[in-house]
Amino acid sequence: MSEAIDSVRRMFQAFFTGKTDDAAEYIDPEYLNPATLERSDKRGPESFVDSVDWLRNAFPELHFEEIEYREGGGYVTAHLVMSGRHTGDLVGLPPTGRRFAAEQLHLCEVVDGRIRNHREWRDDLGCLRQLGLPALPG
Repeated sequence: MSEAIDSVRRMFQAFFTGKTDDAAEYIDPEYLNPATLERSDKRGPESFVDSVDWLRNAFPELHFEEIEYREGGGYVTAHLVMSGRHTGDLVGLPPTGRRFAAEQLHLCEVVDGRIRNHREWRDDLGCLRQLGLPALPG
């Protein structure tokens, strides 16, 4: 396995375990995930740790099934299935106690062994439907 793929796998292990004390080893000081900007303007490992804490608060039983990793041109793509139980606040949505599973694709730019930029495409609508939140208008 390449160093770049190992860094991305370590990132997902942190989401799974909540262990982030070594995040600076695989997260670049300029790390940015634009999906987190609605919650924080932080960058680097501090931003990543906040994301792990936020997601694990909503889904303490979080799990990532690794489907595939690919590397090329300074980027790693990760195809995963995220699953868990909704027992904490999720952007103002109250806990349902329901389980969910949803596919995700991630694109990570890795520079000198650390993740600098992270983009993600998640099935948020499918996740919300499984959780029963919220009812769509009309």
